[in-house]
Amino acid sequence: MARHADREGYDAVWVGDSIVAKPRLEPLTTLAYLAGITERVRLGTAVLLPALRHPVVLAHQIGNVDQISRGRLVLGLGVGWSLPSAEREWAACGADHKRRVRRLEEHVRIWRMLWRGEPVNYQDGDVELTDHTVGPLPWNAEGPPVLITAANRGEMLDAQFDRLGRLGDGIITTYVHAEECRLVRARGEAALARHGRARPNFPLCVYTTVRMDDDPRAAEQVTAEFLATYYGGGVHSRGTMGLGPADVVTAALERYAAAGVSDLCIRFVGDDQLAQLERFTAEVLPALRD
Repeated sequence: MARHADREGYDAVWVGDSIVAKPRLEPLTTLAYLAGITERVRLGTAVLLPALRHPVVLAHQIGNVDQISRGRLVLGLGVGWSLPSAEREWAACGADHKRRVRRLEEHVRIWRMLWRGEPVNYQDGDVELTDHTVGPLPWNAEGPPVLITAANRGEMLDAQFDRLGRLGDGIITTYVHAEECRLVRARGEAALARHGRARPNFPLCVYTTVRMDDDPRAAEQVTAEFLATYYGGGVHSRGTMGLGPADVVTAALERYAAAGVSDLCIRFVGDDQLAQLERFTAEVLPALRD
């Protein structure tokens, strides 16, 4: 699928993150592999859960993947769900679920200190740096762009937008209706401006769902069954989704573009995802390019 995306003109390929909660490939080793078999596409995490890992080790891994991909890495970052299953995953990794927000912010600060290439002195909790550096550094001096989760499920939480304003280069979100994205962009712009980091055209990426089928009802049924099996249903069916033939899928995704969304991360549901990607490429991608 990554080779297909690279060849056919997609902008990025994305991988998720879960260690024990769901069956998924490990994101950074997977992206390192994809860096070697692609030439052009950006390589994104949708989303990485930094708080499950140690920030210094992760700074090294991220810098390495960004270097070998020649600056193609994009970091979508999240804090994870507030669910019992998420708490169990944190416990399995020796991490404190209650401190996951603070830990994410600590990660970003430590990464950026280390990515400057200068000796770092820092001590907080289980991190102690004494004139330490890491290498290789990211391909670009500023490091990979960091997209912060905000407005997931349509929840416009002040703290999330403030986190973007302080630490992020853009927003990655999911389970939002297209019409909600205008407010997401407006609040993101305001948060960045408050912190002296005004970026009117910051990246706004939406992770959304597509199922192509000539019969819209069949597409809806497959999608519902897939989401219920993999995620447990419920909130995972929220938001604008492209379900049905090409004209229906195109119209759904164009509503996001009209609402100020810059990037769409497409999740193809079902057990025929490569075939779904190939059909999307033939029937929908040309219209979106136009």
